[in-house]
Amino acid sequence: MTMQIFTGDVERFCGQQASIRSSTILGSGVAVRSPTTVERWLIVGAGGFGREVYSWTLGQLHAAGTNPRVGFLDDDATVLDKFPELKRLWVGRISDYEPQSGDRLLMAIGDPSAKLAVAEQLTARGGRFVSYIHPTAVLASDVQVGVGVIICPSVVICCNVRLGDFVLMNVGALAGHDSMIGDGCTLSPHADVTGQVVLERGVFLGCRAVILPKIHVGEFSRVGAGSVVISQVKPRVTMMGVPAKRIDWLQKDDDEQLQAG
Repeated sequence: MTMQIFTGDVERFCGQQASIRSSTILGSGVAVRSPTTVERWLIVGAGGFGREVYSWTLGQLHAAGTNPRVGFLDDDATVLDKFPELKRLWVGRISDYEPQSGDRLLMAIGDPSAKLAVAEQLTARGGRFVSYIHPTAVLASDVQVGVGVIICPSVVICCNVRLGDFVLMNVGALAGHDSMIGDGCTLSPHADVTGQVVLERGVFLGCRAVILPKIHVGEFSRVGAGSVVISQVKPRVTMMGVPAKRIDWLQKDDDEQLQAG
């Protein structure tokens, strides 16, 4: 399936329509209609997820015979040293980046707080983020997608769902009908947000976490991998277990337990 670029308030892709607030979308199934020539694509964050974004998007463009200018922004200059084929694509630190008119940015940072901080920093300098929707994702016709969103393979987004800016829906994640996903939220692989759920700004869901219908999760809360949330969640708390309960012992260094169980 060929990777293509399109733009506009409402565009057709993968046989469906969605309301797109970001200026440019990577997707498939439509003609190139970008009003501005993209001179360079930059992935913000060169960790494991950044490399995945590369393989899905710009890597596919290379494989299709196009030769776009590609680069990674990351404050760790050594992050790609173990990957010789990618090492040369590190173009500089996020903190030093000065946007150029032909640059477009793809957000590849998973941690909500770090992601939103970097997004604010780069946007204030004039950086222009785009959104990415993988060709295998299934979106209802009335889904609303914000700026800087990443929608990975096999994601399903049902009717009347609203995704804020800089949302990440990782592989196989689900957003049920009438749900609202706030700015900067991260849904890890196979996380399941059921119908009429509200995730406020900066919520993190670990792998295979489940949020039952009509639950409201407060801003910057975190739900551990495999947990099932059955009641309302206050802001800035960590929930784990089945059913999920608030825990206070988890330290920041224990993020792997949240993500992978």
